[in-house]
Amino acid sequence: LLCHFYFPSSSGSYAGRAQIEGATLTIHSVTLKDSGEYRCEVTASEDHVSLGEATVTLSVLVPPHVPSCDVPSSVFIGADLELLCKDKLSVPPATYSWYKDNKPLKATGDTPYSVDTKKGTLKLQSVSKADSGMYRCESSNSVGAPKSCVAQQLKVLDYPLNMTILVAGASGFVALVLICCICICVCRRRGCCKKSKKTKSNKPFNPPPPPPPPFRNVSDQGSVFWGLPDLGSGLKCRLKKLFRVCPFALFSSGTTNRLSPS
Repeated sequence: LLCHFYFPSSSGSYAGRAQIEGATLTIHSVTLKDSGEYRCEVTASEDHVSLGEATVTLSVLVPPHVPSCDVPSSVFIGADLELLCKDKLSVPPATYSWYKDNKPLKATGDTPYSVDTKKGTLKLQSVSKADSGMYRCESSNSVGAPKSCVAQQLKVLDYPLNMTILVAGASGFVALVLICCICICVCRRRGCCKKSKKTKSNKPFNPPPPPPPPFRNVSDQGSVFWGLPDLGSGLKCRLKKLFRVCPFALFSSGTTNRLSPS
């Protein structure tokens, strides 16, 4: 019988580290890259007929490594702060603990800080002078002994005088703008800021001129002639004050009609 071993495609170099004896595969100096799925196929030595196969998944465990700790050297009083701890090599992933002056920090409902044991973060809210000290982080898992980073000093500083004046001035300006906005809104709601209506024009109204009177012609004999168009026969006209209703005869087109008072 022959045993054929198939290695994971993502595995590293096995030169000088892997040894096969019969149906046994031995790997020396195992690394994290050796993790993966291994397959063994058994065949007959003469006719090369496959008699069976077996699959084995290898998980390489890694003990904790020294984590990287992100601790700033100083921070201003009253600020919020987040410290970060990370171990990227541990398998299974490490859990984290934080220490201040070599005393473990255990967050409760009354403490002004919180600890995330899976992400490795330590959050401090509104830091005070009491938060100054030496901080370090420790990573641990079920494979090996815990590892800790070197403790780093954190100083909580007071704001300088010019910074205090700047913050106070900015706060006062924001408050002034807010008060002005409130006053404008109240004024508009009460109608104090409405635009005044346009005043009427003081120009006197001039009515249009009356239509001109009909054309009148006075003959030499004193008779009155009215220039009338050719309106057709049978039309009667009423002339108030000077004439009474009377029939009149129409002359030929283009001439004027003569009316005589009765």
